[in-house]
Amino acid sequence: MAQFITTEKVGGPGEAAEEKVWEAVKRALPSRDCLVYWRYTIFGRQKFREPDILIADPEWGLVVIEVKGLRPEQILGIEGYRWRVTGYFGKDFINPVEQGRSQVQFLLTLLERFPELRSTPGRVLVALPEVSRDDWEARGFDGFLSEQPVLLSEDLTPTRLLRALERAPYIRYSDPLDDSQWAKLKAALGTSGSLPRAEKPVEAEKPVQAVSNTRPPAQPNRTPSRLEVLSESRAFVHAFDLQQESIAKTVPPGPQRIRGIAGSGKTVLLAQKAALMHLKHPEWRIALVFFSRSLYDQLKASVDHWLRHFSGGEVRLEGTGNRLEVLHAWGAREQPGFYRTLASTLGLPPLNVGNTPDGSPSSKLLYACHALLADAEQGKKRFELFDALLIDEGQDLVHEDEALRYKLKQAFYWMAYRSLKPVEEEQDPLLTALETPGTRTPRAVRRLIWAYDEAQSLDTLIIPQYKELFGEELGALLSSGVSYKGGIQKSEVMRKCYRTPRPILLAAHALGMGLLRAEGMLSGLTTAKGWLDLGYSVEGQFRSGQSVSLHRPREHSPHPLEDLWKDSLLEFKVYPDRGLELEALARKVSEAVEEGLSPSRQLLVLVLGEWGDAGVLQAQVFAALRRVGV
Repeated sequence: MAQFITTEKVGGPGEAAEEKVWEAVKRALPSRDCLVYWRYTIFGRQKFREPDILIADPEWGLVVIEVKGLRPEQILGIEGYRWRVTGYFGKDFINPVEQGRSQVQFLLTLLERFPELRSTPGRVLVALPEVSRDDWEARGFDGFLSEQPVLLSEDLTPTRLLRALERAPYIRYSDPLDDSQWAKLKAALGTSGSLPRAEKPVEAEKPVQAVSNTRPPAQPNRTPSRLEVLSESRAFVHAFDLQQESIAKTVPPGPQRIRGIAGSGKTVLLAQKAALMHLKHPEWRIALVFFSRSLYDQLKASVDHWLRHFSGGEVRLEGTGNRLEVLHAWGAREQPGFYRTLASTLGLPPLNVGNTPDGSPSSKLLYACHALLADAEQGKKRFELFDALLIDEGQDLVHEDEALRYKLKQAFYWMAYRSLKPVEEEQDPLLTALETPGTRTPRAVRRLIWAYDEAQSLDTLIIPQYKELFGEELGALLSSGVSYKGGIQKSEVMRKCYRTPRPILLAAHALGMGLLRAEGMLSGLTTAKGWLDLGYSVEGQFRSGQSVSLHRPREHSPHPLEDLWKDSLLEFKVYPDRGLELEALARKVSEAVEEGLSPSRQLLVLVLGEWGDAGVLQAQVFAALRRVGV
């Protein structure tokens, strides 16, 4: 089946013509195994290219359709591939065929870094959806059709368009791609292998291993070590994921919600999305906001990585100024944060942990957000700073306590929404009904993108819907329809978990729920839809007294570790006393260190218990490990 991705709906000149061709391509190729982009963005050294329509196909290779919204009277003459035009963006001459050829050639050059893709075929077509064959012939251009790869309005039917694609002239001729090459081409175009700049790659420096970590050459029939299995699993590159590609590459014209299972890649995709949005719109002010302070360095490094990756090393995070920021949701005196930035803009002294009521970290933050909103409303102050806002860990920024909500809205999300500039292209006149005297309710939607983990917290299973975040009326308007014009989804549910092996994930969900607890379950999802959204299949009905079977399909947990490690990934052992337990723990850790695993990066000992008991047990664990030299 064909896969179609609309990267952005910008409402600019020429879009109506592009949309006609895009819809024609969608009608012509639904059953074909191909990947089709509307405005695939390519960043290279001092170059920015965006083919109108890019088709990747195992038989045709790469096909670029260059769309021109010219009317018949605007084409004055054709000399070879050079067209003389009038009233077309101030230009006297254009060369659409050469423009398409240049884009195909640039892509083919980038593919040369992949040995298997160096012979990928490429083709080009020019589409004129506003020009009919009669118009073309009336202007005396009929003799050019044999040498100009042109699609006229009559050629946009499924049969004719398919025939035109099959006969499109080659930029580079080659045999069709085999299954392996086709998979690599999709990966190269996609988020897991996006094309860097076209220059010779620098060979990675080989790591120097300590003598104690050297290993003899692998022997046949030898059981691989944990270190070898981990290395092999890290080298695994998952197959092309259409949903991840769509989320990372698209720029929605309004709010977008990304929900799903922990480990599905939401954080990485938000970093990619922020980097691509900045590169496409460097004039925008964009912020990526998160809740856990421990993620700060990781997120900054991730955004910087994708900026360098997509720009061919030209753009770094530190060089974007306040155009692209990674901000902790709260912030601190020595570290800028989202809340503190808004408080400074409004001229308000920011609250901190010490001068907010007792409670959880999230409740303290939401109290501060509530106070900021109240002060802004009392002073009739606006604080529209950002063009786009991306929020990670969204599940930690909501609270069930109504006292922490602001006028029946989640305080943090309403504050975030208010901090955004309206997206003028998506003005909704229905929003005027929400205006009240003396205030300015936004007449246009705003580009707020938030991600949260499903069933991640044992404290709450709240799923923040639009009306929960923004209030009943505005929430109903924002949630109308499943997609924006052009096909970009308003909400995405990610069911695949790439980070955690399937047996571990199953055990984690069962233990977190207290599934087999004698006194009954502690917490958990109790609807078929809830489990389906986590990537499970469900047999049976959730009714009192009836059995329900949950199964996790392998395609929703593609982590390779359960195939690479032949023993059980999860062991549970009981010891008659604490001394024997500590002795066994120390022995296992010591063996793992001797095997080559890193104590600081690959081994974790969890000490459980109440505060005082846990402190005593922690000291006992330290002593046991020291006795074996760890």
